Amino acid sequence: MSQVILWFWYLVLLWLFTSFGSSRVVWGAESNESQLSGASSSEEDSERRLSSTIADFFLNSQSEEGEIPTLDTVTVISSRLPSFRTRLSDIPSNVSYFPANISYKGREELARSSARTFQESVQDLESGIFYDQVGNGLDTTFGLRGFSEGSEVVVLVDGVRVNELDGAAVNYPLIPTYDIETIQIERGSASPVYGSGAFAGIVHVTSRRPSKKRVHLFGGSEVSSFKGIKFYQGASGTLSDRLTPLGGAFTYYFNMGRDLNDGFRSNGEWRITSLDAKAGYQLPDDGGSLEVGIKHIRDALSNPGSLTIPEFYADEGQSKNLLDGRDFRNTIIHLSADKKFLDQRLIASLLTSWRMNWIHFYTTSRTFIDGAFNPDTDLVTVRTRTTDLIWQLGYREQWKALESETHVGMEFRDASAHDVEQDAFRGNVVETSPRETERTSKPEFFGLFWRERLKIFERVIAHAGMRHDWHTLKTDDQLNSANDLSRRWRNSSFSTGLTVKPFKFLDLFANYSQGFRVPTISEVAPFSSAVATELNPEKTDSYEIGSRFRHRDSILGKTSLFLIDTKDEILFDSTSITTTAPFGQNINAGKSRRVGLETRLDLVPVRELDLYGSYTWVKAYIRETGGSGVPFDGKDLGLVPRHRLTLGAEVKPLLRYGTPWDGLRFRLDSRYTGRQFIQSHESAAQASLDAAGETIDPYLIFDLMTSFEWKGKRIYFKINNLFNRIYYSRAVAATAFAGFNPSITPAGTHLFVNPGAPREFILGATWEFGS
Repeated sequence: MSQVILWFWYLVLLWLFTSFGSSRVVWGAESNESQLSGASSSEEDSERRLSSTIADFFLNSQSEEGEIPTLDTVTVISSRLPSFRTRLSDIPSNVSYFPANISYKGREELARSSARTFQESVQDLESGIFYDQVGNGLDTTFGLRGFSEGSEVVVLVDGVRVNELDGAAVNYPLIPTYDIETIQIERGSASPVYGSGAFAGIVHVTSRRPSKKRVHLFGGSEVSSFKGIKFYQGASGTLSDRLTPLGGAFTYYFNMGRDLNDGFRSNGEWRITSLDAKAGYQLPDDGGSLEVGIKHIRDALSNPGSLTIPEFYADEGQSKNLLDGRDFRNTIIHLSADKKFLDQRLIASLLTSWRMNWIHFYTTSRTFIDGAFNPDTDLVTVRTRTTDLIWQLGYREQWKALESETHVGMEFRDASAHDVEQDAFRGNVVETSPRETERTSKPEFFGLFWRERLKIFERVIAHAGMRHDWHTLKTDDQLNSANDLSRRWRNSSFSTGLTVKPFKFLDLFANYSQGFRVPTISEVAPFSSAVATELNPEKTDSYEIGSRFRHRDSILGKTSLFLIDTKDEILFDSTSITTTAPFGQNINAGKSRRVGLETRLDLVPVRELDLYGSYTWVKAYIRETGGSGVPFDGKDLGLVPRHRLTLGAEVKPLLRYGTPWDGLRFRLDSRYTGRQFIQSHESAAQASLDAAGETIDPYLIFDLMTSFEWKGKRIYFKINNLFNRIYYSRAVAATAFAGFNPSITPAGTHLFVNPGAPREFILGATWEFGS
């Protein structure tokens, strides 16, 4: 099999070598050289340039049908609210962007990849970290630059922060791939704009926008060999305003879907229902807009949990946690408004949102007993409410060769949470079941931010910004008032960056940014454990240098070097076990460091062939402990692959023959995840590591897909994990407590692993109609 793989890549490289430069593709930069020229020699040219850059600043990057934006013209979100945009080539950091109508990555390309989840849609990117936290293949985490837990990445959907109130994780089923228009991922610290938790990166997800047609119908369906079926249907459009004297247009959008799957393991099924509806009004000449929308999702997911190594090799599809799972209900209502003034040089933007969550989940320990309950199964019920308000002003002015852009804004959050943990032996909860935890929490924050961008001759772009935040957290323990807590934190963070364009084909950039993250509710007041009254916020200093380059219409590449120093990183210390913290507790780990290299190359040697590849090298380790000696100095952080490589190719063999043959495509994607240390490696006792093992084996996964598209209809067939590689993406060492049921987990220290998904066959179709 390895020989087949090597021959495939040999033929691809041979084709590349013999065909390079023989044709041009649609996304090249050379056709836009005039847009990167120096300052105009006349006031008239200067005014034309000002109008063009203002349009780039305020308009989103979705072009009219038939227009193909390029790297030099496409704009990306550049501030807290999605109304504020700038050219991607001006950004002084490594940004990945999947905009609509760009041939190599767009909404169409996201659809063509047939990714089931958000994580699958971005798994070919550099610097990503993915592992299965609960073993169902759906709740894969997403981290960046050596931060594996995901709480250091802020995820925004249409500008609304969707990280959970407690834990800052993201319930990714909230973002169905069939409802995504664009994805933007900016790596590195962004706390000076986005506040707490944004020091590994920012993810902007824009849901599908209303069509410019009067009526546009779309939908899709697919079936899976895991006894799964997914389907969705939607409608959108734009109607001219004939009711008011404003002369604008009404917009509408509705999309609803259902995803059912039995999964690849026992107790691994899921049932997901999603709804996205919005209505808006657009003023003429892009003078402003108003939109109100609602997103609702309900998912019922089973969590098969982890297996010991002997159990994994005996049958990776089994589950020892047959009771575990969750019922999640989430509703987000948002209202946004934008208005432009002073010949569109000034923009005012407002976003307010209300989010309500209800989570009901069962969890069973494989090593811990709770009195007479052996094993210990708990039911946790979480209810949260979040209200966010963000406003922002942006002003842009130009004086011949000098262009200035200023953003100022405010962000406010008021939230509350109520959590209950109860014993649920064998999945049963009765009136007499004791409540192990019952708490009420009230987190709030208020932030002010400012950002400045100065462009000289469109060749030098300097950035600077800062933000100041005030955070409060109050928790009331309904069972023990001695555990009540009231904490306050405040922080100022600063960032600066520089982009230089010495040639039309090359961008050089560098940046420095500070970041911070305040402790979450459960980090300070964890379930059934001691309150961490002295836990401090994490702070980071992030440095990055890099480049973006392109050659004619055939090569697009980028490279970045980064270093992130973290102080008071919050980590779980599995060796710090007490009667009030039987599993360990959260601590500030002193100082840690992450250093790495990211690179990506996209090649289109001929119209029929698209190639991509990315490579990431990261080293993440403890530099200095906080005085307790745990975590141990110099130890590598867990679940951070040292090497990660992605390669892929898409072939359109009949493109030159025109319609309908140009719709036939074949695609192969591959992902190599290198050696990594197990979860909590930095704090695990050496005796446990010696007994269980301390590393996760590398693994290589291939996906193959063929598809045919014609007149807005598409059918596809996909094989995930083509060669049926057996692997696990997460592992942790744990010791069974004395007296634990040996029929479930034998006595001793074990390595518990979460299996990856085996080979899966998928057949699906999508369709679009409009007038």
